[in-house]
Amino acid sequence: MRVNLAILSVSGFRGIVNYDLNPVQLVNIGRLFGNFIKNGLCAIGRDTRNSGIMVLHAVTSGLLEADCEVLDFGIVSTPALFREVARRKLDGGLMITASHNPPEWNGVKFIVKGGRGIFEEELNTLFSSNSTQLSSKTGVYSETSSIYPEELFSYIGKDSCSGLKASLDLGGGAGSLFIPKLFKGIGCKVLTLNDSIGIFSRTIDPIEDELKNLSESVVANGFDVGFAYDCDADRVAIVDEKGRKLPADFTLMLCLKYLMRKMRLREAVVSVDTSMGLEKMVNDLGGKVYYSKVGEANVVMEMMRRGCKLGGEGSSGGLILSDFVLCRDGALASALISKMIKQEGALSDLTKDLPYYHQIRKKIPCSKDDAERILSTLIQELPNVDTTDGIKFKQKDSWVLIRPSRTEEVLRISVEAKSKDKAEQIMNNYLKRIKSIMRG
Repeated sequence: MRVNLAILSVSGFRGIVNYDLNPVQLVNIGRLFGNFIKNGLCAIGRDTRNSGIMVLHAVTSGLLEADCEVLDFGIVSTPALFREVARRKLDGGLMITASHNPPEWNGVKFIVKGGRGIFEEELNTLFSSNSTQLSSKTGVYSETSSIYPEELFSYIGKDSCSGLKASLDLGGGAGSLFIPKLFKGIGCKVLTLNDSIGIFSRTIDPIEDELKNLSESVVANGFDVGFAYDCDADRVAIVDEKGRKLPADFTLMLCLKYLMRKMRLREAVVSVDTSMGLEKMVNDLGGKVYYSKVGEANVVMEMMRRGCKLGGEGSSGGLILSDFVLCRDGALASALISKMIKQEGALSDLTKDLPYYHQIRKKIPCSKDDAERILSTLIQELPNVDTTDGIKFKQKDSWVLIRPSRTEEVLRISVEAKSKDKAEQIMNNYLKRIKSIMRG
């Protein structure tokens, strides 16, 4: 059976509820996934979007039709559900979330046995199924709760950040239910913003929001740090003690720097759109960086292939620490950075020596055929091009990444350079060349 979806990405699907996604489609998705995991044990959870209950009931109906045993964890973070699938050795999980997308969106992230996201090949298998096989039985549904918050608290350590002052912008998301308690348990003085679940008074994606209120809160109260989370708490953005919002890549850079020293790890996998500053920092620490396609599941696949415990996506402020959970985890990242501040000093001092580069990201409408023609032309024109994901051309202090979107008919162009002027110059040059190829 083929399902028409608004956006089918490497991790699952998402769209605008009752516009792109309707209950019939959602029931079919549940049934397809139930058959994919061979009618086994399936966890299900949701973020705080208003449409979550409707999506939950529809998808659960499909799972039950496929004779799955469904464990409903209620409102949880995405990392919590991933960890529960691994901890309980379940056959799979469905996280109902559109992550950082606007409130009217929703969707499902697929989790497979072992507590990892579904890989691209598996996703193709799931959606190329020619039938929605019905079971002669009806599945079993029960409600339960996650012990992820307690496990995260134990991992970080009671009172390990004693005396630290943190302002938390919870964005109306799932983090509202456990992150303040976590920070208080590790010894922080806490002030919360936007902590009413399901009320989104800022842009859901904290990477895209200016976080003006969080910055003002940190400065006005003399706090050490501010953290802002998205709806399912897998992304986090940071404000330092001076009220300055840090670049997204700095989140991952800080976490890797801390963990490489504390855990004596030397290798990490990151997506190809991550700042070259991260590779420079890791190299300076005697480590090595490997690159994967863009997308959390692609990073995890490469981590597993290479046996790396550290990974992430710099552009989304996302840390993946395989010893704890096989997906990005905003709560884990923010707690680790808090420990770093407690042990090593002010956040502004910890970031002043991190290598910083200017990034620009744009997208242009482009058919799949045109995208293939553009890439094949540029591959012939550019020396030593990296084809990990689209094409990436690196020079000493700059790179350009051009890749077709997997979720819409556009070509994504990312540029990084040491200066803003240089980044803009490179972007303009490649935009002109791409448009020239499209016209030709």
